[in-house]
Amino acid sequence: MLHAGRKIHIVWYVLSDYISAILSWMILYFTRRLLLQEPVFVNGELFLNNRFWLGLLLIPAGWIVFYALTGTYHSLYKKSRLNEFSSTVLSSLIICTVLFFAIVINDPQTDYRYYYKAYFIFLFTHFGITWTGRWLLLSLAKTQIRKGKIVFNCVLVGSGTIGVKTFEDTVTGLRANGYQYTGYVQPNSASDNMNIALPCLGNADGLEEIVDRQNIQLVVIALGRNDQSSAEKLVQRMSEKDVEIKIIPDILDILSGSVKTSNLFGALLIDIHTGLMPEWQMHFKRLVDVLFSVLSLILLSPLLVYTAIRVKLSSPGPVFYSQERTGFKGKKFLIHKFRSMFRDAEKDGPCLSSENDDRITRWGKTMRKWRIDELPQLVNVLRGEMSLVGPRPERQYYIDRILQKTPYFKYLLKVKPGVTSWGMVQFGYAENVDEMVERMKYDLIYIENISLGLDFKIMMHTLLTIIKGKGR
Repeated sequence: MLHAGRKIHIVWYVLSDYISAILSWMILYFTRRLLLQEPVFVNGELFLNNRFWLGLLLIPAGWIVFYALTGTYHSLYKKSRLNEFSSTVLSSLIICTVLFFAIVINDPQTDYRYYYKAYFIFLFTHFGITWTGRWLLLSLAKTQIRKGKIVFNCVLVGSGTIGVKTFEDTVTGLRANGYQYTGYVQPNSASDNMNIALPCLGNADGLEEIVDRQNIQLVVIALGRNDQSSAEKLVQRMSEKDVEIKIIPDILDILSGSVKTSNLFGALLIDIHTGLMPEWQMHFKRLVDVLFSVLSLILLSPLLVYTAIRVKLSSPGPVFYSQERTGFKGKKFLIHKFRSMFRDAEKDGPCLSSENDDRITRWGKTMRKWRIDELPQLVNVLRGEMSLVGPRPERQYYIDRILQKTPYFKYLLKVKPGVTSWGMVQFGYAENVDEMVERMKYDLIYIENISLGLDFKIMMHTLLTIIKGKGR
């Protein structure tokens, strides 16, 4: 249920679009029958042929896929109603036209007015129903922001007149979008305090700690041109955190087209995007993750049930093994696996598995050989904590030890961890920290060359490894 003071999950937006697509398809179906003077009722019941049911199955799903690929499904609180209106008009126009020529154009009718009526009824009903659902959800989200029930914490990094002016120029516009300054951070310890109605939270050396402690979701960097190198370093550091980054523009930035805004009355700031892939590829990657995970969980359900029974019979203990790992931008999450070791295998502390590890059960060795024990991680993928392809997530215990040897492991946190990775394909499982560092080199190469094509190649290599039974 939707509650006034609780964040609206994007799933409601997806559900609204799905229902809208179903209703518009039903309206198109019955409109065509009425315009063609074909009976809607046969023997006192609605006449629903196979084409109706096929369309009901495929067309709403196709709409959702299209919306997902065009980046529709992100936070409701970051959306502009005007932009969403324009996007809904354009999407409706494109897909309704495609469906019209694929389905309606072959109807047995010679009167061109039939096609105009069918097309425009379909277009306007689909747009009207879709936009009504979206407008209601977006309006509720904006009401929550306006009443202060939903707030996103942000921090200002700056000092002197530039910092003061940035605060004064942006505080109202940011508040209109749900952001609230919790304080400011000085660029360095020698910076002067700013005479504004915000507490000083410290200096930029401890910015990461401040972001975590204050639950910051937006960092506004207000540094002048003379401090460009400092701003670049801050952006680099903040790209490793799960926060939005905005910087103040100057006239050259505005004229060069760097300043984009969806809210004409909002703050004049430049959005810094730190993603490693183009936005459309990120949307497509997420779509593949979801579709592949859902299909795999359905198709492999007999294997999952059989595996669960074998695990339970193999040794005392739970079927599933959950463990905290560090994922995208340092976020902690619980990774899930089929238990392949005896209970209390790490009672003496964290210990990586080895090839002839006597802690592994007999059935556990079989699972690892075919990597069946990793299948529950598809649930992690569905929840958005992992991707199908990405660096393997590690425990904080081992991350701390890897960082003692090399600082570059932090780069792996710039992408979602994966069920499989380039490091797993090329190197395999690591038995100690030195091998983890060695495997990390392959994952760094993946990050530097990340693309959908490379993901596909890694998945094919992983499939080959599974078929050959070369897991461990």
